[in-house]
Amino acid sequence: MLEADGHKLFSLDFLAVAALNRSLSNSSAFIQLIRVQNYLVAASLVRLQLDTFLRFFASYLVSDPHEFASAVLAGTAVRKLKDRSGALMTDRHLVESVASEFPWVPNVYGSTSGFIHLSDKHIFSAIQSVEDDGTFSMLIGSNPDRFPLELWVEMAEGFMAATDALFRYLEGWAFTKANPHLVQASRETSR
Repeated sequence: MLEADGHKLFSLDFLAVAALNRSLSNSSAFIQLIRVQNYLVAASLVRLQLDTFLRFFASYLVSDPHEFASAVLAGTAVRKLKDRSGALMTDRHLVESVASEFPWVPNVYGSTSGFIHLSDKHIFSAIQSVEDDGTFSMLIGSNPDRFPLELWVEMAEGFMAATDALFRYLEGWAFTKANPHLVQASRETSR
């Protein structure tokens, strides 16, 4: 990507590198958390990985991706920027915009957002057992047996799907950058 088009650098390259760096950092941490069976924090990384994808995807919704990337580099929150139709690019808008291509995104976004903020997911994960008489016991600390294997698999699948989606759009940018003549021809055709 950085070598494409004669090593020219564009604002979007900086956003792409940031997305790659964050993705790699998330992946490294995710693997470590799986190894130590820390479900609660690993699940929050699924949401962070999805966030990385959604914010890079936002560059595809704007008229000028380089201007968008420059605004993000200057510290403007993506949610305060508008897409080419004039809609603010809130998380909800980004999730809805990508859902036709990746129908799993709304569900994964909704399921994993509860791991970012202290929520019912954290409360219920602390309940160890409930007896018929209504008494219960709570556990503070890590007990991987509290989370069935299906949840671990679902979490890993969500993380991999978010990573694959990010890479699809990063590859799209690399292809676009490496083929400026195709971009120019497309612009001339659309006029």
